[in-house]
Amino acid sequence: MSLDSITETIAHFVGTFELTIEQARLRDEYQEFVALRRKNELEELEDPTTIRVKANLKLDPGEYDPLPYKLLPPAADLPLPPVPNGPLEMAQMISGPGFGPDPYVPAVQLGEAQTVIVVPDPQVAPLIIGSAVTYTFQTILMNDNDVIGQGVFRDVELQIAQGQEMLDAALSMHAIVTPSLNIEDYQSLEYLESLADQMQSPMISQIEGVTVYQFHGEDALGIFVNGEKVDEMPDWNDLLPAHHQTEEEDEEEGDAPDMMPDEWDRSDDEEFGEGHTVIAGGNLAVNQVDITLAWVDAPVIAVGGKSVSLTVVSQVAVVSDVDQGGPGVQSSTNVVQAAYIGTEASEAWWVEDNVSETSADPIVSVTWIQGDLWVTNFIKQVIDATDIDKISTELSASTSLYTLGDNVLTNVTNIIQLGNFYDLIMIGGNMVSVDVLHQTIALMDDDVYGSGTPDQEGNENLVMNQASVTTTGEDTLEELDMPHAEALTLQQVDREAFEDALTSNPDYAGMELIRVLNIEGDLVQVNSVEQITLLQDQDDMSVEGAEAVNAAVNGAGNALLNAANITKVGVDSTIMAAGGEYSDLLIHQASLLDIPEQEDATEIANEVIAVLMEETAAAGENGLAQAQSNLTPSEMASNDDAMQSMLA
Repeated sequence: MSLDSITETIAHFVGTFELTIEQARLRDEYQEFVALRRKNELEELEDPTTIRVKANLKLDPGEYDPLPYKLLPPAADLPLPPVPNGPLEMAQMISGPGFGPDPYVPAVQLGEAQTVIVVPDPQVAPLIIGSAVTYTFQTILMNDNDVIGQGVFRDVELQIAQGQEMLDAALSMHAIVTPSLNIEDYQSLEYLESLADQMQSPMISQIEGVTVYQFHGEDALGIFVNGEKVDEMPDWNDLLPAHHQTEEEDEEEGDAPDMMPDEWDRSDDEEFGEGHTVIAGGNLAVNQVDITLAWVDAPVIAVGGKSVSLTVVSQVAVVSDVDQGGPGVQSSTNVVQAAYIGTEASEAWWVEDNVSETSADPIVSVTWIQGDLWVTNFIKQVIDATDIDKISTELSASTSLYTLGDNVLTNVTNIIQLGNFYDLIMIGGNMVSVDVLHQTIALMDDDVYGSGTPDQEGNENLVMNQASVTTTGEDTLEELDMPHAEALTLQQVDREAFEDALTSNPDYAGMELIRVLNIEGDLVQVNSVEQITLLQDQDDMSVEGAEAVNAAVNGAGNALLNAANITKVGVDSTIMAAGGEYSDLLIHQASLLDIPEQEDATEIANEVIAVLMEETAAAGENGLAQAQSNLTPSEMASNDDAMQSMLA
């Protein structure tokens, strides 16, 4: 009996279903069978996880004999290692900056850190010293531009372009151009003359509203803060905004120790605090350089050419901090530019002990360098960060925290160079010493508040350039006398004549040992530090809802630091240069600030930066309205919020 089409289809489906179930059942039984069989096989092994491989690797005797090599016995009259050159028993190890605050290194570092220590080993080469040249480049580029919700926000691209225009304007406000990274330029007298001319030429900026302070020569000795000479260098840690201050709680005597786990203590954790908080600022950017240099020095230095010494500290700060919104939204920015140049006397402590007990001629120990001696450090640190946040949201939870900023960026470099001291340094060419600290810092913190009130304790910024050049050992200038002038003309082949010229010199009579460094070429010592910090923290913030009135909305709390400290350790020296001597000091501090008073947040304190903004925005044509829009709280309140469901 044949089935109809519907019944046949149902029967076919039932059969297929039964076959599928049977295949699954047989598959499970087969896998169980395989597992039991493998288990029985593995139980016969001692350790199924251990695999032993046996191989007969024994070599035939006599076919592979040991190599016919024996170490020679040491010589019976092996001399002791030579005495290191210099009074090491009285030497001092110096680490860290000799002046200024201690290096500030946050616990979290997102940048690069480098420490360079250069110390010649006296046991390996006690009478030879060479050049020490370092190049260090550290760059941090950060784009932390967050957008939460939807609104009539300013154009981010135009804001970034405005920041670059501000940085270009800041770089044009320096006393000298960016220092050269070509090491050979500092050996050229033409380049040194151009650098000296720039130091002597007063900086005349084409930008209106720039405040400039300059100090030359002996007038530049001391501590200068924002153009005023003071007695004490300000401390970066004391000036930090409250947002970055660490709270130190001292336990009172008699209090019982807390036996609860640390993770249970949520009293100081802002994530579990009450209320609503929006942090769009709170950024920390630090460029830190510390150089300690004690390579070569002597009480007497004879130079066949010229002696040139130039020290420049050029600091520039540009700040735009104009906030828009209700009363009390305007933040404060503390701008500090501190510089120190100082020299301390230090006598050659070993001279008193270097006296011969007999009337014999002194022993001359000469380190001869055929060519130039370079002691240079080139460092460039750059932080280019944008933290332009846009937030428009409704607060519907009981507690919320929006952290859009709070970035930590650090570049840290420490260099220590320790060499030898001598009784006499002879230089056939020129002696050049150049120290340049070139610091640029720019902050744009123009915020727009649609609603919410900033926390007044954290509603402040800090911008600081700090530099110091400390020299241990004062230099006295004298004319080159005939005995030293004659010794400078002698070459290494005339070593005996060179030693006779020194032993017959009455200046060294009575000495037991004369340690001499003879450089046939130039002695070039250069420390060039360039630091650039740019932070753009231009936030658009608006929070709505019943809890918006009590919400803390902070767009400030930023801290920016450029710190460079150079410590040059030496002794009091008498310099005799046949070609003459030239030295100059310069401290240059320039600033351009657009910071209105708290009482009138709508007043523009400096219209120059606003003009730069308009010129930059003009390139964007229609973007000018968005980039420079003054949004009122009512306009911000009308924006749609696509993130209303984001709860703490």
